[in-house]
Amino acid sequence: MSLAPTGLHGPHPAAREPKRSRALTALWREYRAFVLGLGLSAFGAVLGEIFYFKPQTVNVSIVFLIMIAYCLGEATVLIPRWGPVGRFLNPGPFTQKEHVFIVIMASSAATCALGTEQLAAQSLYYGHQPNAASAIFMLFSSQCIGYGLLGGIRKAFIYPTKFVWPSQLPNAALFQSMHLNKKLAKKRLRIFWCICLAVMVWEIVPQWMFPLTTGISIFCLANQNSALFTRLFGGSNGNEGMGFLSWCMDWQYIGEKEFTLPLSTLVNQLIGYIGCIALTLGAYYSNLWEAKRFPFMAQSLFTSNGTLYDQTQILGPDNQVDPAALQAYGLPRFATSKALSLLMKNMGITAAVVHVLLWNWHDIKFIFAPFRPSALNHNNQKIGTWWHHGFNLSFWKNSTSDTDTPRKEYPGTEGDPHYAAMRAYKEVPSIWYLSILAISIVIGLICCYQQKTGLPWWAFLLAVLLAWILTVFFACMYGIVGFYYQPTSAVQMLGAYMVPRRPVANMMFTLYGSNALVQAIQMLGDLKLAQYAKLPPRATFCAQILGTCAGSVFNWVMMNSIVDNRREILLSVQGTNIWSGQNVQTYNSQAVAWGGTANEIFGRHGTYWMVPMGLFFGIFAPMPFWIGHKYFPQLRLNYINTFLICTWLGWLSVGINSSLLAYFVFGFFSQGYLRRYKPALFAKWNNICAAAIAGGCSLIIFILTFAVAGGSGNARDFPLIATKWWGNNMDGNMDRCKYLNGT
Repeated sequence: MSLAPTGLHGPHPAAREPKRSRALTALWREYRAFVLGLGLSAFGAVLGEIFYFKPQTVNVSIVFLIMIAYCLGEATVLIPRWGPVGRFLNPGPFTQKEHVFIVIMASSAATCALGTEQLAAQSLYYGHQPNAASAIFMLFSSQCIGYGLLGGIRKAFIYPTKFVWPSQLPNAALFQSMHLNKKLAKKRLRIFWCICLAVMVWEIVPQWMFPLTTGISIFCLANQNSALFTRLFGGSNGNEGMGFLSWCMDWQYIGEKEFTLPLSTLVNQLIGYIGCIALTLGAYYSNLWEAKRFPFMAQSLFTSNGTLYDQTQILGPDNQVDPAALQAYGLPRFATSKALSLLMKNMGITAAVVHVLLWNWHDIKFIFAPFRPSALNHNNQKIGTWWHHGFNLSFWKNSTSDTDTPRKEYPGTEGDPHYAAMRAYKEVPSIWYLSILAISIVIGLICCYQQKTGLPWWAFLLAVLLAWILTVFFACMYGIVGFYYQPTSAVQMLGAYMVPRRPVANMMFTLYGSNALVQAIQMLGDLKLAQYAKLPPRATFCAQILGTCAGSVFNWVMMNSIVDNRREILLSVQGTNIWSGQNVQTYNSQAVAWGGTANEIFGRHGTYWMVPMGLFFGIFAPMPFWIGHKYFPQLRLNYINTFLICTWLGWLSVGINSSLLAYFVFGFFSQGYLRRYKPALFAKWNNICAAAIAGGCSLIIFILTFAVAGGSGNARDFPLIATKWWGNNMDGNMDRCKYLNGT
């Protein structure tokens, strides 16, 4: 692997140095990239785990990582190059390849290891978790297995020009603007830090001093005694309400994704958002599934009379559901908004698959070519030849489709300058990815049995196969429209029917059947970014694996700290506007419901029989628009994405929802107005502003978590004296809506 500054920008003056000196410079340059990458990986991993325990799940912005990495890299250039030590610490100008390598490593680490969700659930609800070694190896396995799944067919989602990966376009543009024009980069950097510092100062207000600004609702301020107003307009606290027409001033929850998502994606999300409000309120006030017995929003399980469900009453000593105890204690129930969310997101899963089959089949059909009868017969003949003539090296070489460099021609790459430029680099052999897959499977199986999860080996392998199938479709969707949703509920349902009565086994099945999809899509996105930035594929592979493994360790450490110090809040139904266990509660409640009582509550005669039927209903959702577009193309029905709409129809069942009005306002302003009518201004400043907002939020949230939010000890509310004030309603909802206390 070489990060030497050649290729895209031409040879660096260092190339005129003697050969031995150039070799040392290249080595030190790689050392700088590794050190900065690992340091930023640690920061990103800790921050990602903190965000995971927020009322609204927030991701670490890759644009923020780009800016921080650039500042750190340029800082090393300021070190005087005096003697060997100086040249070691400052090997020369900070190059684009180094920059991309560092960011890919850090972003791989900043993707929160979802295995910590399972470990947190075991600690909070089962009173134990695996030992440190077993837990960390499980995280390694579950995080890396996604890389192996699509490694062999990655080219199908990276090379074709049609797969633009919208989320990576602004990142690639930002890299180029920072390295192709240093003068412009310095100006943009000044603007970035001005906005970043302003956001940092401002975020202290909603996060600590004046939480009312998390969600300002005129309706709730006008009527503070209406439960309907709370459910419709409230949204400043976790699981309070749907936040309709509430204005959020907390950039942590507004985020920056709306600045980069395509306008068509935002429109589909808005359709689903409005529909979700009508659907959820209609279901609650029509008392669907006895909705009024349970909280309006919650992720926990409840008994039939509305009290919290004590799952220990139905579990035996091996965490297997006891049918007699289940009958005696009663079946678990969901809040109606949660059950409705599961239904709609199940529809979204199959709608995504059918959408890809209808609109993008020609892009992915070759992936399934080996499973055609003629191809299977041909492979059987090759296996027979191998069996009769024995294994030899030439047979192995002839059986692989990999070469050191990309093929000169690849379907869908005609005229693509990025693909043409990447032909200069050696490709990553598929055997590397297959080795990662094999090692991850072996470690995962060992952890399954060592931790006594109850998941048999055959179910584990089926989970991995399921992850591969789902990833093919969801990667295609994300590579084109820039949005996907993790199909957790469908994976849990299938796991429940394979291994019934075992909630912990269902968690493990879900971890490998669902989390692998997230990691595979992350890998593909990084590879596309590397193609845009001309980073060699083998350097990208190295950065991804190192970042993922380093991030897993820091995720585990931070998860334990948060669970130990915020246990009571994580177990509560509503949480606070700072901390929430909504993700862990969802994961555990669905594991108990699906893994322990699937047949009773989701079966033909169960209360929630419609939830699994959502997978069937979703098959038909895209068809009317596809047929309509065939006959009436002028209606532009091809922009209707039923996967997005169905997913957002179940979006408002959790968390702080006051941010969505601001999300759509800023998104439509950026993509609908600036991009269309002020393209020069948009190209120059849109991504910088998004990066600065994300950066300011990330830095100050990291500081406040440990300084005042209780990330490593006791929380310190504002004001620090005993008196309370109106802007920080610690005993109720921050937006002054009527406090329903989880009802």
